[in-house]
Amino acid sequence: MKAIVSKTTQHIENSVTEFEVSYGGTLQMANFTEANTREGYYQDVADQWEGSPEDLYDAMDQCQPLAWAVHSIYSEFREEIANDLKSAQRRSTPNRHRVATFRKRLKTLAEEPEEGAGDWLLGLTTQEFETRVLPVIQEWFDAAPDWNVEDEYLPASGTAQGAALLFFENMDENLLSGLGVEIVYGDRPGSTYYAAELTGDIGKANQAAKERGVPVSFKAAAPD
Repeated sequence: MKAIVSKTTQHIENSVTEFEVSYGGTLQMANFTEANTREGYYQDVADQWEGSPEDLYDAMDQCQPLAWAVHSIYSEFREEIANDLKSAQRRSTPNRHRVATFRKRLKTLAEEPEEGAGDWLLGLTTQEFETRVLPVIQEWFDAAPDWNVEDEYLPASGTAQGAALLFFENMDENLLSGLGVEIVYGDRPGSTYYAAELTGDIGKANQAAKERGVPVSFKAAAPD
């Protein structure tokens, strides 16, 4: 006789979230497509910065690495003005007007980008923004993040490990305990290792999930 599977049971089976367990117990969401560009990580600001200098200014306030990128553009611009001033001063017959113009312009640009980049950005014309800033920032979003400097700013949702952490962070503590899952925020002082870990046996964890009606399953991660 053919078994009859109810729609409800079928839905539960199809909605089970699978996690891979590494040798040390770290959990990663299985079949997760990790982000490979900054746009994939910084989704909250990636689609709202390019409309105007004001939009980018607001996005900088939400994303420190993006602010650093704008600071870099500002520093390059200020250096150009400084070089133009030096070049004008070195001429055998310096153009006093040009020298005065460059000197005045340089004086309005704070040496530290943290102090001057914001006002400079907001003072750009639409054409200046579109030619000098927009393509550089778009290229920055299209590139992979620099983990050496952006690690602590990258949203967890962009990695399989981070996705697992976010999943279990929202679970009731009693259920976590029953499954043998522990949330780790730094495994030593100063550590940026944040993860959900399975502390017990995989088979026992899967059995506990079935008994408690938790739609998750665990399996050993493939060796590297």
